[in-house]
Amino acid sequence: MPFITSTSTASDSTTKGCIKAERDALLAFKAQITHHKAHPISSWGDQNDDDCCHWVGVRCNNISGHVVRLNLQPSRPQSSDDTCDKWDLSGNISESLIGLQHLTYLDLSNNCFLNISIPKFLGSLEHLVHLDLSSSRFTGVIPHELGNLTRLRYLNLANYYNKVDDAEWLSGLSSLRYLSMDGANFYGVNNVMQSLNKLRHLKHVSLNDCSMNNIPKYLPHLNFTSLTFMDIVGNMFDNTSIPEWLFKIPNLRELYMYYNGFTGAIPSSVGNATSLQFLDLSENSRISGDMPREFGDLCNLQSLHLNHTFLGKSLEEDFRDAFSGCIRRNLNVLSFQVSSLQGPLPDWLGEFTNLTILDLSYNSFNSSIPASIGRLSKLQELDISNNALNGSIPSSIGNATSLQILELSYNEGISGDMPRGFGNLCNLQGLYLDGAFVGKSLEDFRDAFSGCIRRNLNELSFRDSSLRGPLPDWLGEFKNLTFLDLSNNSFNNSIPAAIGRLSKLQKLSISSSALNGSIPESFGRLSGLQSLGLNGNDLNGPIPKSLSQLSNLVCLDLGYNFNYYNSVITEAHLANLTSLKNLILDHTNLVLNISTDRIPGFQPNNLHLSYCNVGPKFPVWLANQVNLYALDISNTGIKDSIPDWFWNITYRISYLDLSNNEINGRLPQRLKFQVEGNDVSIFLGSNRFEGSVPYFPPSIYALNLSNNLLSGNIPSDIGNFRGIRPRLTSLFLSSNNLAGSIPDSLCNFKDLVLLELSNNHFEGVIPNCWNNLTSLQYLILANNSLAGEVPNSLINSSLSLQVLHLSNNQLHGEFPSFLKKCTSMTTLVIDHNNFSGEIPDWVGETMTSLMILTLKENNFSGNLPLLSNLASLHFLDLSHNSFVGNIPQSYGNLMGMINVSMNGGARFYSNISEELVITMIVSTKGEDLQYGVILSSFRFIDFSANKLSGQIPKDIVNLVGLQNLDLSCNKLSGEIPSNIGLMQSLESLNLSRNELIGSIPPSLSTIDFLGSLNLSHNNLSGKIPYTRHLTTFNDPSIYAGNVNLCGAPLDKNCTSDETTSNSRANGQEDDDNDSPPIWFYLGLMPGFVVGFWIVWGILLLKKEWRYLYFKYLDHWYDMMYIKITNTVPKIKRWFFVVRSM
Repeated sequence: MPFITSTSTASDSTTKGCIKAERDALLAFKAQITHHKAHPISSWGDQNDDDCCHWVGVRCNNISGHVVRLNLQPSRPQSSDDTCDKWDLSGNISESLIGLQHLTYLDLSNNCFLNISIPKFLGSLEHLVHLDLSSSRFTGVIPHELGNLTRLRYLNLANYYNKVDDAEWLSGLSSLRYLSMDGANFYGVNNVMQSLNKLRHLKHVSLNDCSMNNIPKYLPHLNFTSLTFMDIVGNMFDNTSIPEWLFKIPNLRELYMYYNGFTGAIPSSVGNATSLQFLDLSENSRISGDMPREFGDLCNLQSLHLNHTFLGKSLEEDFRDAFSGCIRRNLNVLSFQVSSLQGPLPDWLGEFTNLTILDLSYNSFNSSIPASIGRLSKLQELDISNNALNGSIPSSIGNATSLQILELSYNEGISGDMPRGFGNLCNLQGLYLDGAFVGKSLEDFRDAFSGCIRRNLNELSFRDSSLRGPLPDWLGEFKNLTFLDLSNNSFNNSIPAAIGRLSKLQKLSISSSALNGSIPESFGRLSGLQSLGLNGNDLNGPIPKSLSQLSNLVCLDLGYNFNYYNSVITEAHLANLTSLKNLILDHTNLVLNISTDRIPGFQPNNLHLSYCNVGPKFPVWLANQVNLYALDISNTGIKDSIPDWFWNITYRISYLDLSNNEINGRLPQRLKFQVEGNDVSIFLGSNRFEGSVPYFPPSIYALNLSNNLLSGNIPSDIGNFRGIRPRLTSLFLSSNNLAGSIPDSLCNFKDLVLLELSNNHFEGVIPNCWNNLTSLQYLILANNSLAGEVPNSLINSSLSLQVLHLSNNQLHGEFPSFLKKCTSMTTLVIDHNNFSGEIPDWVGETMTSLMILTLKENNFSGNLPLLSNLASLHFLDLSHNSFVGNIPQSYGNLMGMINVSMNGGARFYSNISEELVITMIVSTKGEDLQYGVILSSFRFIDFSANKLSGQIPKDIVNLVGLQNLDLSCNKLSGEIPSNIGLMQSLESLNLSRNELIGSIPPSLSTIDFLGSLNLSHNNLSGKIPYTRHLTTFNDPSIYAGNVNLCGAPLDKNCTSDETTSNSRANGQEDDDNDSPPIWFYLGLMPGFVVGFWIVWGILLLKKEWRYLYFKYLDHWYDMMYIKITNTVPKIKRWFFVVRSM
């Protein structure tokens, strides 16, 4: 239908060509629409333009003057969230549009009609041919009245806010050709396909991601005679096989069914879909069975996607027949990713001569690459990465001259020589060999990379291959390279200057590749370079000033090159880097010697300088860095006051780290960070900041103010943000001078994962406000003056709580009952408090993740808990309590102290970038030592200063990984286990002040790592086994109070009785050390005499026996002589070789 914008004067009912009633209808529509004053609709009805046919978005019929087209789609993309853009129309849709009865085209797509439904009256616009309401965020049920639009040919209702309760109304759209309802909610609707099947003109159906959960297995009468396109992607049908009728639609060309939850086999009716050109069944992981042979009859199929289907099948054995027909004729695209396909890559792949894209990545193929790949002369993209391919690349690959992209990465078995024909791939643009040819040298690829391949190659990636040897100069011959990644290799050489000839290079990464030497001056000629990553190497020497010529450089990463001592960065290096957004120099020891207070043109977003030499003065040139998103100047030797201007440049920062310096000054009362939509992490720990705990905005995600000089109370309203949910997950305030009570308002941080308030002066009780903190994992309140009981409201955090550290307070009560549900807890430290009562049995039954348990210096009583189910427990301190009874024999089964390869539990990483280390004072080797990171691998038992009795369990020697064992100051009796020498990891052993008897086991002297030993004040007797490692213990006090001990290092010598007694005692403890009884010696001499005369008597009396005996001796002598004469020269040659090495 023709449209004009000119005025019509056909009757009195028009005003300058526009029918007055329709003009009024449009103005009434505008009156209920909310719009920006600059929106074109604002001009409707201006005094200078009364003709509605001239209004923006309005078109009229050039004969009748009726409005026939209304297009109010914004000219910009829809915003990604639920907020309305200023160009969006919103508000209400006026019923005045009913007056536009000649309207054939209505487009209100990509607007923002939140919280209103699609108007029912639109079903009265009976002349509508085109209706587009997509992405306008209408809500509610789609009105059935739209089914009255019998002339409608195009309907687009794609929208994630709409719902369909019954699809019968769709069958009324008898003229419909195009239907899209992507995102609409069809869940539970059973008649979708039945209704669409009545539309014989329908050509295009898109029901993508509509939450449809059923599809009919049969359609009695198939009426989709015009349908050419169907998209039902992303609808998870309930345990349904693929309906056969889908493949009987006669003219269907495109069928997209990925992520539908289909099960079972593909039906044989697939062979009827002879018009099909595009088929996608990807992400239906439960499709299985055999691919039907009829699949090969799809002669017109051009694109086939089977990603993540037929899991675990063999391409060679299970798909040969299905891929043997005319399907090979026209197939252009075959994608079979992520399907765990096994077996070899079949030779018959070479028969798909029209293939342009072949993607078999992320499977388990375990053969070599077949030579038949070379027959795919039209192949442009080949991706067989992330398999288990092996052997050499076939020389026939050089025949695939159309190849543009070749991806062979992460096939570690690919080895051998790269074929010389590889250089004939003149059209190759992208080559990816990551993780392949492991251990080779790039020089091994000289011939393969010497042909016309150098002409067009744009991208070369060869990372993670442990490549050795130097970087070759011929890399500089790839004149069109824009991307070169050689990271994570072992070149162990310098960077060749030839790299500077790659004038089109945009990204260069050679990180973590053992490079040494300096960066070549020639890098200054890489004028197009945007990203340079040389981090994680051993580079040294001066930073070339030629890098300042890289005006297009966006990212420069030299981090973790530790050898840049005394190398200097000045403003001359940075002044011309006007495009630089990311500068990463952390852990380089570079000296930043910037003398000016500003660097013109240098405005990075991310600046990482940790472990550089920036101080001692605070860098004044930062004052003009107003575009910073991330700033890390931690560990940079700054010993200065923080300037007032600094807090003015932080308003856009989302990551700030000033930690581990000696920066002083007062923190502002309020930290102001205006980053919208981003989490903000602030690390100011280990400085000398003063003042009180500042208020901070709700966008703060992590805040570390630990190890400073802060004082006063935590503000009582610190977590109140007037209805805004704060994002804080980690708060470190430890090691300051904070006092007062812990405010309840901290519990307003409902997403809190970590709270660290240790080493302060907090008093009062722990607040009972933890009901809503269901994500809390680390609660550390140690070394304060807190009193009262542990609040039971922590039970709501029990499933997430991993670390509870409350040591050195004044807490009391029984063992906290909420801990019974703490199945994820790894560390419980409540020592130096006033807890009392018995340890409940459920500790060893439910707290199965425990690695560290410290109850030292409380008032606990009763028997020791049974803990043998705690397979990860490796640190156990129950000392200085009032436990009684025996040490359970089952303690010898604590696997965390048996398996020395198990990791411990004291080192944690929270979901922020800073590492959390648990520290404790540990009594070992006769001293109180502070342990931190080492706790993760320290295996420790301390039961000292209790009232334990009975014997030391024999099975305790099974704890071969144990490093510290302290059982002192108890009432243990019996003997020291004789095979204690099995505990070869012991570094400290204290058994003093018990009632032990017997001798000291000799096996104790075999523990070579033992550095501290105390056996004093027992009833031990006999000679000290002063041999081997025990000779290193010369202090006699470790044996004091054992009046019956003798021998070195004591002054008391052993009498013969004591020595004999000791020998007997030691010898009878173990079968392996038993001394022979006296009757053995008494019978030895007669036995020898009798045996001697039996042998020699026979030889004297029997001549023939005597003859045979001496003949045997002669034969044995001759044999040994020959062996010796042959062996001596070899031994001499071996000594000569060894001496000459």
